[in-house]
Amino acid sequence: MSIPARMSSTRVRPLRALSLVLAFTAAVGLVFGTAGFTAMEAERGLAVTVTNDTTAYLGYAPLSDEVHDSESMSVVEYRNQLGNDLDEFDVDVSIADPESTDAAIESVKTPSSLEAGTASVVNVTLRCPEEDTVRLSFETDASGDGLSVSLNRIHTVTCIPRGSTTTGDRHAGVSNASAADGRDG
Repeated sequence: MSIPARMSSTRVRPLRALSLVLAFTAAVGLVFGTAGFTAMEAERGLAVTVTNDTTAYLGYAPLSDEVHDSESMSVVEYRNQLGNDLDEFDVDVSIADPESTDAAIESVKTPSSLEAGTASVVNVTLRCPEEDTVRLSFETDASGDGLSVSLNRIHTVTCIPRGSTTTGDRHAGVSNASAADGRDG
């Protein structure tokens, strides 16, 4: 063998060794995997705070405890405090225990959507032949932009029939009185 032939074979050995190491690494990677993953599961934290109805993300506030026969009255108010619009807003109003009252729901007017930061009322018209305590059930489902919220509440109202006046202290005639600051009334 000549000297140039020997030199080329000595240069090939490290290159050949590197090739064999890379081939072995590739084979091991194919057999055992590349330490990657095909699926991952992560738990997301969620903090829930209990608050009253008026300061909740979907706020709920009773407006009136009294309705008059066949008059549309604003009974409750909903406030959207979520920061997103509620494009679908459905409130189902019914009498919670219909067998315990002679009152009936004549009509209900509810909002169909509720923009972020706004409030809207639910108007209810009841029909009642006599003064009656009525437990109204408000079942609310709302959604918008990847979120949904449900709220179920009972609000008790007194239905006043036509021709009735609210009872209270009535005084006939004129009387003399003295005010707290000493003036005559």
